[in-house]
Amino acid sequence: MGKRLRERLERPGIIVAPGVFDALSARICEIAGFEVLQHTGYGTAASLLAKPDVGLLSFGEMRDQLYRMVHAVDIPVIGDGDNGFGNAVNVDRTVREYIWAGAAGLFVEDQVIPKRCGHMSGKAVISEDEMMGKLRAAMSARDQEDRSALIVYRTDAVAVNGLEDALSRAKRAADLGVDMVFVEALESLDQMEIAVEEVPVPLMLNLVEGGRTPLVSPSVAEQMGFKYLMYPVTPLFAGAKAMLDVMSDVRKNGLSDSTVSLSMDFAEFAEVVRLDHIREIENDFLPVESLNRYGDNRGIL
Repeated sequence: MGKRLRERLERPGIIVAPGVFDALSARICEIAGFEVLQHTGYGTAASLLAKPDVGLLSFGEMRDQLYRMVHAVDIPVIGDGDNGFGNAVNVDRTVREYIWAGAAGLFVEDQVIPKRCGHMSGKAVISEDEMMGKLRAAMSARDQEDRSALIVYRTDAVAVNGLEDALSRAKRAADLGVDMVFVEALESLDQMEIAVEEVPVPLMLNLVEGGRTPLVSPSVAEQMGFKYLMYPVTPLFAGAKAMLDVMSDVRKNGLSDSTVSLSMDFAEFAEVVRLDHIREIENDFLPVESLNRYGDNRGIL
């Protein structure tokens, strides 16, 4: 998938990628027509633990969730590598196993351990020199496994040390050869424009509802010079709001036709999870007596 993602990056137009946190959200966003998906640590922490993104997830939990998402869709997924889950040695393993899981690439950030969501207060970053070592380790591991996979550098230095330090880190990472840079939590349109002007590689832009970065449309982001636009928590927030609204109504009024109209019915959801593919396998490979036991397979149920 790395080669496919690189080919898309070479074509004109900004890439808009929603943040996906499990196989179902990945599948739904694929059906909605997105070309690329972004694995989100915030959403993974919320879906697995019902906890915020404050460094509680283990490497294994993140890798395993990434694997499930990658294999639920037929489009590239960029992994959230957090801070590599340790030093340069840990980064080496993270990159290799994310690639083995099927990621088209991943970003690695410069936060300390434990990290936290980029739009939260209280962040801290490691030294620039240590981070450059982690990026060199990431690119070395990538080159040994799959040269087509993308290595993206995320810096959280804006909120900690200011824009100048973040840009210094970003430009140095670009000189090392990273494929993209993600300057997290830019705080104004001016900062966004300066970042695009000064960093000589494609830039990611991260837009969070209620976050630090001003919301702009994809067309405006493209005009500014960004190549990759993320909505990391939009599917998560939308799904949580819809579920809360529907289930609050069910708690008060029970399940009714009006409630069903607010969500999918069984047949619609069966298409999302590709029940038809399961039926094909059953019809092609199960013996007749098994088919009779499971039903005649002419209907959804």
